[in-house]
Amino acid sequence: MKAYPTSAVMLDGVVQYLRSEALPATGGDFNMRVSINILELVARELRQQDDAEAREHQRLVSLIGEGELEALRDAFCGGIADGSFDVADPKVAQHLRLTAMDRLAIDQPRYSAYRRAVESPANE
Repeated sequence: MKAYPTSAVMLDGVVQYLRSEALPATGGDFNMRVSINILELVARELRQQDDAEAREHQRLVSLIGEGELEALRDAFCGGIADGSFDVADPKVAQHLRLTAMDRLAIDQPRYSAYRRAVESPANE
């Protein structure tokens, strides 16, 4: 057990303060809203990035073979570019979809198409 709050929890506290105190005091300033959104994104990355990358790595290992994540990403992208991987292949398409969903969960979790995809029975 940690005796101190995680970075994501500390960011949550800052975001809560900015939303409840600072944002109203600035009249809803655009730059303040952008700053809050960035802090929320960073907190989501801290919470979700490691697990998302582990899932991506596992999928790439099953498609390509053993290797470091960055090398597998490069090989996968190169394979799509040179035709070694066909995006019509269900395994390739599934990897692309799941990778995009993980990224959207971090970058844009309120994006309407993402929300519909998450709530879709086909996603289960």
